[in-house]
Amino acid sequence: MIAHVQQGPEARPVLLAPGDILEIATEAGPRHLQVTHVRAPYPDVVRAIAPVGGTLSAAEIARGDTAFTAMVELSRALSEEGAKARAIGHAPLPEGARAFPLFRLPIRNRAGEIVYWWHWDGEGLSVAPEAGESDLPIREVMPMSRLRARLAELAG
Repeated sequence: MIAHVQQGPEARPVLLAPGDILEIATEAGPRHLQVTHVRAPYPDVVRAIAPVGGTLSAAEIARGDTAFTAMVELSRALSEEGAKARAIGHAPLPEGARAFPLFRLPIRNRAGEIVYWWHWDGEGLSVAPEAGESDLPIREVMPMSRLRARLAELAG
């Protein structure tokens, strides 16, 4: 469950759990995330929830469609001053968000060109030649600034 968010230089990372709903301030207004998986040593896995109008409860927000999935150091970011985020509640994960999501991982040569792709399922890797053409999320730690920008792009 959501811990109290302390901010400032002595703040510690916030402990999040699957189901926690967060509101993130963006240039386009508030947007919502739901934590789907917390698995150390990896970053938190979240689903961005497509915006819906009106004031909604955490349970109503959680029923929204998933706009995208990402890995974010969200626990740490929430404790940093100026995170512009707040915990708003906890709700059950939708059926489609319960299994650990499949990510794709590009393997690059020395010139930086992608030579092949792997899939990562949270446990192991497997070669996946078709992954470059898929819309699966890329296994990378998304910085809060980029997360906020992607959230702002969602129609609201």
